[in-house]
Amino acid sequence: MSSDLTSIRSILWPADPRDARSQPSSDRRKGSAAGRNGNLSNAPSVNGRGRHSERILSFVSSIHGESAIEADALGFMAKMLVQTTLPHRAQPGTQYTRTDGNVTLSITDLGGAGLPYGAYPRLILIWMTTEALRTGERKLGLGRSLSSFMGQLGLQCTGGHWGTIPRFRDQMERLFGAAISTRWKQDLGTQSNVGGSNLLLAEEFDLWWTPQSLPRAPHLQSSVTLSQKFFDQLVEAPVPLDLRAIRALKQSPLSLDLYAWATRRVSYLERPTLIPWEALRRSFGAGYADTPQGRVKFRAKVLDAFGRVCRVYSALRLEIEIGGVRLLPSVPHIPRPFR
Repeated sequence: MSSDLTSIRSILWPADPRDARSQPSSDRRKGSAAGRNGNLSNAPSVNGRGRHSERILSFVSSIHGESAIEADALGFMAKMLVQTTLPHRAQPGTQYTRTDGNVTLSITDLGGAGLPYGAYPRLILIWMTTEALRTGERKLGLGRSLSSFMGQLGLQCTGGHWGTIPRFRDQMERLFGAAISTRWKQDLGTQSNVGGSNLLLAEEFDLWWTPQSLPRAPHLQSSVTLSQKFFDQLVEAPVPLDLRAIRALKQSPLSLDLYAWATRRVSYLERPTLIPWEALRRSFGAGYADTPQGRVKFRAKVLDAFGRVCRVYSALRLEIEIGGVRLLPSVPHIPRPFR
């Protein structure tokens, strides 16, 4: 990763010595697909011989041998976009809604470019969060820093109808023209509380492109100015990620989502917790029909994605059960700050 990100190290405290202790034991569940160790790190994915598995395996040794901080491969994602995620596929209409527990997130297309979807907007959001933390500024230049970020993720700049540049540009226009609304509700004894927040992602944006490359020339500098509320959301409680894992998983939006979600969830997990299949489907199952066949297909995709995630995050411990996925207390992928 570019040395520009080394200054982000100061955001994290030194690693908690408790993280080096052996992982806590847990009762093993009969019929678990996770195996004796309660995780999927050695479980083959559904398409284990495919390109995704080969790509992941090529990064495993480096990830396990050196921390993200040591490798200057530290990135961040806004917590609000880890709890509830973007669409995996193109969506009709102008609004998309997902729910995670008591939190509901809605994304609305305001600019007419369409709703953002797939891996690219997720990668852009990781870059935006990381860059906002690095610079402390709402206005982000999309020149050298973005090109460096794409290179770190192994994204080559190619033109043509199916090249990376047109697709990246399209998803940027979709993302920068979107607004996010969050709603939450909770019961407090005899009273109920409902709250929410509405925010624009970009206050302004200016995009310059050439057919075969990202913007580089100083006089044609592309930039995006984040709205103040969105900027505050990004820097308030960012979720730290290993960019090497992001690179290995970048072809699968579901794998990216589950990696970021699991990384955040186990950072404060104190006891085994079962996440029902229905809760996972509400958060990550966009595009899968709410039918028996759709639910079976979604579960298969989750198993495949978790297989990939556990290859790059081998300390993640989980068990697959009939009722859902049971997360077990695990060593955080990024060192935990002192409490």
